[in-house]
Amino acid sequence: MKGELVRVWTDDELQLQSLHCTAQYLSGLPAVLHIHGASSNFYRSQFLDRLADGLTNRGYSLLSGNTRGHDIMNTVYAKDPTASRRMGVAFEIFEECLLDVKAWLGFLQGRGYEQAVLLGHSSGALKVAYYQSETADERVKALIFMSPADQGFWLEAAGAEMERTLTWATEMVSEGSGEALFSGPLIPYPMSAATIHSLFVESKSDIFKFGRPDEPWETIAKLRCPILALMGTVAESTAPNPEEALAVLKSKALSSPRCDTAVLEGAPHNYRGYEAQVTETIMDWLEEIFAS
Repeated sequence: MKGELVRVWTDDELQLQSLHCTAQYLSGLPAVLHIHGASSNFYRSQFLDRLADGLTNRGYSLLSGNTRGHDIMNTVYAKDPTASRRMGVAFEIFEECLLDVKAWLGFLQGRGYEQAVLLGHSSGALKVAYYQSETADERVKALIFMSPADQGFWLEAAGAEMERTLTWATEMVSEGSGEALFSGPLIPYPMSAATIHSLFVESKSDIFKFGRPDEPWETIAKLRCPILALMGTVAESTAPNPEEALAVLKSKALSSPRCDTAVLEGAPHNYRGYEAQVTETIMDWLEEIFAS
């Protein structure tokens, strides 16, 4: 896996970093933009090594980009050195992912890529789905969801205790104390009141409602490009089993010309030990979509 470390400025003047792995030959094929999951970053996922090699060997470039929510806590540089922001998954606001994805697509276009595939892992799948449903960006020609997270699963598992947490978050935000941190067994890392409010009260990230198939799936229903969705069978955050969950997703992707799914038996949420299988699955699908 060889690449160039690059940086980009978002519209709200924050700096993000990424690794850009260029195709080994000119092909005219889209670039693949990878958006990481919660508490992760552009380099952490081990499947990226194998995937980058697979993509670049077949004429695709890979851009693995940070969002402002990378890692648990971080300081994101601003153009104004005195305005750098405390961010990470502990402080990010979900809706601001639009600015991050837009910045990386702009970078790719500046490098000559007129088409892109958005690939999101875990909560990154929420971000790429949300971005495309909100923008209908014509540069985006396909979407890949790797282990999309069902945040309703967390809410139901937490029960009444989560309701108390949401009440606390709403009160903190209304008092102007959105950066107050919550830490407890319901959430695997510290998270600010504003972040909890964004995720679970405003709920624009409540996209993959696997356990609630009778509810509207507004975000997914708006997607108009081909979709591939993958899951493993170990430690996935969904009440239905992966086959059932992906069947629901397929039934909700009403505007997509095709929605293909794959379950990797034995694979965990982060696909460690299954890097070859996930790469083969993605590459075979991309070949079907873009071979012509």
